[in-house]
Amino acid sequence: MFSLSKKSLSVLALLEVSIFWGLCWMGYRQLYSLGMSAMGAAVSTSLVATVVSGLLAKRALCAGEWRETPPSRLAMLMLSSAVGALGFTWGMVHGEVMRVMLLFYLMPVWTVILAHFVVKEKTNWAGWLGTGMGLMGAAFMLYDSKLGLPFPSSTAEWAGLTAGIGAGALNILVKQTPNIRADSLTFFLSLGGLILGLFLVCFEQGSHLPSSGNVWSAVFITMLMGCLLLLTNRMYQFGVKHLTSHQVVVILPFELVIGAVSSWLLAGELLSERALLGGVLILGAGMVSAWWSE
Repeated sequence: MFSLSKKSLSVLALLEVSIFWGLCWMGYRQLYSLGMSAMGAAVSTSLVATVVSGLLAKRALCAGEWRETPPSRLAMLMLSSAVGALGFTWGMVHGEVMRVMLLFYLMPVWTVILAHFVVKEKTNWAGWLGTGMGLMGAAFMLYDSKLGLPFPSSTAEWAGLTAGIGAGALNILVKQTPNIRADSLTFFLSLGGLILGLFLVCFEQGSHLPSSGNVWSAVFITMLMGCLLLLTNRMYQFGVKHLTSHQVVVILPFELVIGAVSSWLLAGELLSERALLGGVLILGAGMVSAWWSE
């Protein structure tokens, strides 16, 4: 009987993660075109993910093992996950797909900085080299000759940058919370996105619900995106558990290839030569940090 090893399944799992995050902008922009605000779309998919993950994790949640996690740590896990997911989603709807993705991919830079200065973890030469490469790449991509400063030029780009910081913090917090079960963790991370999203949606203008003629289309896309979001979260946890960080950092950037091709074919978005150079440096920063830091 044909069977796959855990390593092969883990590779397939991370490929699913890359494909989802490389194409998810299409689903969220479709919800936006149906009359929903970007944050409204994010909240609706977070609601689906929270309900479904809660049902799947009912036994683990009732067992109460998650109560062993300090409330402050659990709250920080939920907040960092929410910032990462909501910032990424909002940025993808309102900004250029690849620029937001690349700014999000500064995540290894923030992981190194937060781990060193907040958690007091020792950082070797590879971590600092990766940090320097990532910041240099961001400067190349964001430099504006009119302003003379390498800062994000839109709210969407700031959202992508902030999402990367949230994801970097989540990486550290997950490693410091090894005892919480994966299904329970998935539920709380989804719940964090729902709670923060409900708060932020109050500050976004426009309708948060689909227009009257698009309700059922929006419901279908929301259910699909929410379930795929939940599946992707579980696939990520499974993949990183059975692969080294070196292998993970080679597979996940496939998301950038998917995003680049899909945004070019479907949205007509192209990066400038300077932005491409910055993207290469940002991508290389993650590989350097992961490959030699252990």
